Amino acid sequence: MPIPFPSQSQTHSSPSPSPSTSSLHSYPSSIDTSDDSSSEGSDDTEAEMEAMIQEEWEESLRQMEVVVSIIIIPFFAKWYGRQLAYWGFARYQKIGSLSRPFFGLS
Repeated sequence: MPIPFPSQSQTHSSPSPSPSTSSLHSYPSSIDTSDDSSSEGSDDTEAEMEAMIQEEWEESLRQMEVVVSIIIIPFFAKWYGRQLAYWGFARYQKIGSLSRPFFGLS
């Protein structure tokens, strides 16, 4: 699931002094790292950061899956299919027919 980014209308309509207290998702660059926050707030920030990191990791895995299924697998399937066709044609030229000897059955 992609991370939803805040829209411009949400950012301007409810300005907050600290991005971590806003109702929007927090991002690594917008996490408040000031020392005056309580330990409970930092636990929430750490939990949010862990959840965000997990979401980004899952999104990266989905993107890699798409790359593999759309680019890499078809490339190697095409290459293997051509190699098989070249081998089959060479065998056909050598043996001359698609009878039992062509398939190694005699």
